[in-house]
Amino acid sequence: MDMKLKKIRKVHEGKFLSYYVADYENKEGHIKSYEFISRSKDVNIDNFGKNKAVGVGLVPFSLDKKKVLLQAEFRLATNRFVYNFPAGLIDEGETPLEAAKRELKEETGVDLIKCIDVLSPSYASQGTSDELMQIVICLCDGEIKESCYVDEEIKARWYTKEEIIKLLNEGAYMSVRTQMFLWSWVHEKEIFE
Repeated sequence: MDMKLKKIRKVHEGKFLSYYVADYENKEGHIKSYEFISRSKDVNIDNFGKNKAVGVGLVPFSLDKKKVLLQAEFRLATNRFVYNFPAGLIDEGETPLEAAKRELKEETGVDLIKCIDVLSPSYASQGTSDELMQIVICLCDGEIKESCYVDEEIKARWYTKEEIIKLLNEGAYMSVRTQMFLWSWVHEKEIFE
């Protein structure tokens, strides 16, 4: 790597996110300043890039694997409803799977019945944040209920592949990882045949 980290400074600390500027020296010896956010309140030169997963995201399938649970959630940063999978933060002392079960129940009322896989940590938005998440792929069942949080406006429901194709063709707003997964799911036969 041709870039060297010189310093990190916190510009603002909010309730949930902190805003930082990192200064790097590039291969020509010039300083590049890069802005990013973090859930950590104490990013410094010694611990930068050594964080662990703080969030969990789910890819919840029905028991017959013919539907996926998707939610339209009002996201303040976009000022609109955005389709995404259930997700949330991992509480202190929780495993990613425990957090996934809790978040799924809190946001949708549905129960995680069987874990198919827990993926290794991946970056939620590597261009703007150091946040790491773990994805839980699972089979779920139960009655969909309203989110238990008054500050979350979530409309969850089961979708077939045909309904997902319609959402994709209509240009429904989605998180990038949700859109990428759904496109792959509905086109799997075309891709792998």
